[in-house]
Amino acid sequence: MSFVAGFGIANVDFLFGRMPRVPRPGEEIYSKSFSRQLGGGPVATMIQLARLSVPVRLATYVGSGDMSAFVREQLALNKVPFVNMHSSREAEPLNVSCIISCPEDRALVSYRPPAEAFRVTEDTVYQFYKGAKVAYVPLEHAHLCKRLKQEGAVVVMDSFWDDELCMAWYENVLPYVDYFTPNEKEALKITGAASVEEALERLSERLPLAMVKLSEKGCMIRESGVTRHIPGVPVPYVDATGAGDAFLAGLMYGIFYGCGPVDCVRLGNITGASAVTRIGCLTAEMNRAQMFAQMEKHYGVLLESR
Repeated sequence: MSFVAGFGIANVDFLFGRMPRVPRPGEEIYSKSFSRQLGGGPVATMIQLARLSVPVRLATYVGSGDMSAFVREQLALNKVPFVNMHSSREAEPLNVSCIISCPEDRALVSYRPPAEAFRVTEDTVYQFYKGAKVAYVPLEHAHLCKRLKQEGAVVVMDSFWDDELCMAWYENVLPYVDYFTPNEKEALKITGAASVEEALERLSERLPLAMVKLSEKGCMIRESGVTRHIPGVPVPYVDATGAGDAFLAGLMYGIFYGCGPVDCVRLGNITGASAVTRIGCLTAEMNRAQMFAQMEKHYGVLLESR
């Protein structure tokens, strides 16, 4: 059976919503809402894909602690089976974030256990991905991209922000990646470019299809020397948490069902926009019929039932 495979550390978010602003040092401000939710990353993207009725295979780390129990519960609730890669003595092999959601943006404080909590062999990870039609691969397992691509998988890799982010992190793997999805800030940092257009040009030297996500403005792509802007979908903004992960779900839905690059990005724009209408990564749910309706409404594209 064809499937999309994704591997990543689970995130548990403690969300303080509807904050007037981020507290200054020494201040205490009360939020108007609070919740504990699954956070972003491959786990969230696989859940979003499952909601779109795409067959998925998820690998993550789940331990014996209370927050790991919460992860198990949420995956079961969303009917996403998973392979547990946990092999250390760490009770909570996951990321924990405190998120302050404000009208203008959000602020995060996060904790991740030491690397020892996430030890796994190369062969174990390869066996997990083997046979995937679409392989969503994190940078830490970039060494598998060449092998998976040679075996016929479409390889997808996302970026993430780090003060040391640079092209050297990606230059050896990008020849084996089909879709690389940095946002504007990440793309400028990776390429050292002064504009999105320049960043796309530099990325296109290494990728047949280069793209840069532009938040509510949509996405820009460059293919065969041609740059194109694919506008976003207007929605009432509430919270940006998980928008990038939801974008990847729509994008990979299109990849899985053989849509062209432009329609794949349009689907990503739709699912990404849906995510910002509620607080948290996964609170705004979208199914396939809703996504198809949005595709027809905003882009005039009628997708066949898949």
